[in-house]
Amino acid sequence: MEDIFVSNGLLDGLYDAASFDKKLKIIHRALKQHLDAIDRISVILYDARMEILTTFIHSGRDNPLSFYECKIEKSPSLLQLKKLKKPRLVNDLDLFSDGENEHTRKIADQGYHSSYSVPMFDGENFLGVVFFNSYQSHGFDNKILLELNLYAQLINSLILNKLQATRMMVGAFKSALNLVSYKDPETGNHLERMARYSRLIAQELARDGEPGLNDEIIEHLFLFAPLHDIGKIGIPDNILLKPGKLDDAEWKVMKTHSAIGRDIIDTIADQIGLEAFEHIHLLRNISESHHETIDGQGYPNQLMNDEIAIETQIVAVADIFDALTSKRPYKKAWTNEDALEELQKLAGAKLNGDCVNILLQKKQAVEEIQKRFQDESN
Repeated sequence: MEDIFVSNGLLDGLYDAASFDKKLKIIHRALKQHLDAIDRISVILYDARMEILTTFIHSGRDNPLSFYECKIEKSPSLLQLKKLKKPRLVNDLDLFSDGENEHTRKIADQGYHSSYSVPMFDGENFLGVVFFNSYQSHGFDNKILLELNLYAQLINSLILNKLQATRMMVGAFKSALNLVSYKDPETGNHLERMARYSRLIAQELARDGEPGLNDEIIEHLFLFAPLHDIGKIGIPDNILLKPGKLDDAEWKVMKTHSAIGRDIIDTIADQIGLEAFEHIHLLRNISESHHETIDGQGYPNQLMNDEIAIETQIVAVADIFDALTSKRPYKKAWTNEDALEELQKLAGAKLNGDCVNILLQKKQAVEEIQKRFQDESN
């Protein structure tokens, strides 16, 4: 008779959980069974091209830090983790209660007294950091640290596998654009900029209490935003690349790219088994509805107000802003001031006014994104 193995059930559901956040909660629950001092686990991710750290997932009874990002150069201790590739133990977080960085102050102010931080890597590429926090001071001995290292590697592997799958999917879509001689001028750094404008807007909306947005969803929004025009694959080159104004018949064809994009995503998702991929609905919404407008005069479905998913409203504002401020063969680049003035005219009727206001309020962050991702012709 074959041996039958029955697990203790501590990690049951780990590989069935749909989201990273749920996976982390399962891991935390298992860890608490024998290491009760671990009161919070959290993960931050690293955007290498912007050199920033962003909050991603967490597990614990409270969450003092969400929808947050900081430059890694302004966090010397985390920069050291990246450089040395070694964990860091802090047995007295009171040392950071008067720190310059918001994240260190908030963690200490919440009552956490010790922390163990483990850097995550994909080979030589720095992915981010796993944090284990405790309300106790000096709560980590060598035996505990050894076990936490194992759990950190499990978290590292889960995140690496899932992020790689997501990025491979996004990369496959981007490659498809090139394979069909996709030459729309709105490519390259336009996609990098508008993705980061989208993340910036989403973070601020989430801080203001926008329902349905958390750090994990915001990260996927950032990854999926560049695919908003995937449907242009299906538009004939004589229309897509026409240097002049489209006539009525050509414009009618061009407007079909939104629905085509949704069909492409559904077809590929079905063929390669991605229909259950977490947050695939974000990609569908972004592709199909990024030309819908608040007043119901957009396309393809004439959605109005809250009928338009918030992720789509975010991408629409980010996309239009970058289109206005970018040089094209048929126009000069608008200044940020002129573009924002135009967006304000559209706010409330065509575009989400809160999204527009965030770009107005975050001019320095917008300029930093533009500086990092300048077009070669600028």
